[in-house]
Amino acid sequence: MIKQSIKRRIVAIAVGLIILMLATSILSMIMVGRVGHLLDELTARYTPANAHLTRMNILSLERALALRRMVIAEMQEPPDVIVYKAQKQLYDAKDVEVDNEAQTARKLINAIIDDTSTPSDNAALGRIDSRIDGLMSDARRHLRQTSGELLSAIDAQDFTAGRRILAQLDLLRDELDGNID
Repeated sequence: MIKQSIKRRIVAIAVGLIILMLATSILSMIMVGRVGHLLDELTARYTPANAHLTRMNILSLERALALRRMVIAEMQEPPDVIVYKAQKQLYDAKDVEVDNEAQTARKLINAIIDDTSTPSDNAALGRIDSRIDGLMSDARRHLRQTSGELLSAIDAQDFTAGRRILAQLDLLRDELDGNID
C-alpha cells in the first residue's frame, strides 16, 4: 500500500513535470515565432528605410558636389562649358534620385505604421514621415531657389554675389543634412 502510494506520487510528479515542459515548449515556440516576425519586419522595412535615408543624404551631398563643380567650371577663364553641362546633368539626375529615395523610405515607414501585427511607435514613425515630407518640400525648395540664384550670379560673372550665395547655400545644405541625420 505504501509502495503504491509512493509510486503514484512519483508518477504524478513526473507527469506534472512533463506537462510543464510541454507548456514551456509550446510557449517558447510561440515566442520564437513572434521574435522571428519582428526580425522579419526589421530586415524587410526598418533597415531598408534607413538605407534609403542614408542614400538620400549621400545623393544630396553628391548633388552639392556637382553644383560646386559647375561653379568652378563657370569661374574658369574661359568657362569650361563641357564640364558645366556634364555636371548640370549629374546635378539634375541626383535631384531625381534624392526624390525617389525619399519616396521609397516614406513608403516603407508607412508600411510599418499600417502593420498592426507588430508593435511600433506609430507616433514617432509618423513624425519621421512628416519630417521627410517637410525636407522634400520646404527645405529642398529653398535649396533649389538658392542654387538657381547662385547659378544666375555665376552666369552673370558676379563672383562676389556667387560667394555670398554659396555661403548661404552651405548653411542650407548643413541644415538639410542635419535634418536627414
